[in-house]
Order: sequence, then structure tokens, then C-alpha cells
Amino acid sequence: MDWSQCEYKAALRLSPQFAPAAINLADLYRQLGRDGEGESVLRTAVEAAAGDAGLHHALGLVLTRLKRSDDAIAEFHRAADLDTDRARYTYVYAVALHSLGRGAEAITVLEQGLAKHPQDRDILLALITFNRDAGYLDAALEYAQRMAGLTPGDREIADLVETLQTLVRKSHGQ
Repeated sequence: MDWSQCEYKAALRLSPQFAPAAINLADLYRQLGRDGEGESVLRTAVEAAAGDAGLHHALGLVLTRLKRSDDAIAEFHRAADLDTDRARYTYVYAVALHSLGRGAEAITVLEQGLAKHPQDRDILLALITFNRDAGYLDAALEYAQRMAGLTPGDREIADLVETLQTLVRKSHGQ
């Protein structure tokens, strides 16, 4: 057992709800290929501090690596609900939904997240991609134009807007 593992365990003995120690110990276990132990640590911490979004998010990541997608989705959802100020939680929850073929739900989650975080680049890029891939070209173009307004001079985004404009014109028979 290395020093940091001992320290994290000692911190959790003193304060079982101390999320940073639980998350760091679970991450150490991830690095050692021991995600099952990381899950156990995080579940214990969640019992002590059920309202900590970071613990739910970390548990969702562990469950994803353990290929337990439905359980992971529930944890990502809980994290996003608990801390709406963290755009990252919303983004990860939506990506997880999308990866399970629940694209319409993912788009809805992202749209709700964008209302709270109107300049979040990850949310906007996911909305562009998910809408484009679902065939909602008008929506994808709208989000791409919004992104272009936030990142003037970004040639990749400008090219994406042009590509989407062409696709929209073709889809409308122009």
C-alpha cells in the first residue's frame, strides 16, 4: 500500500463524507486497475454525503469503466441534477445518454444545460453534432452559428457553419 492510499483511507476514517479523499482514492484504484474497489469507496462516500454531485459523477465514471451503463446513467443524472452550475456534469450525462442510443433525450438535456450555460463550448459542440447526426440540420446550423458568434475567427467553426448551410440548402431543395 502506498503512502497516498494510506492517507486517503485515513482521511475517510476521520470524515467518511470527505468527497475529495474518496474521489482521489477511487482514481488511484482506477490507475491500479482496481475499479471495483473504487466503486466501493465511492458508494460508501455517497451514503455519507448523498448530496455531493462530485461523488455521483465520479461513481458514474467508475460504473462506465465497469461497463454498467444503466447504473452510470443514473449517477450522471443525479450529479447533473445536484449541481446545475457545473456544465460538465450536464455534458457528460448527455454524452452517456447519446452513447446508449438515447439521442433525443441527450439533445433535451443539452438544450436545458445550454439555457443555464449559454456559452459552454462543449454543450454547443455536442448539440451541433447530435442534431446533425440525427438529421436536424436546421438546429445544428443554428447552434453552429451561435458557436461562431462566441468564437469569431475560429476557422473550423466557420467551415462547419458553411458546410451546414450547404446541407440545409440541399435538404430544402435549394
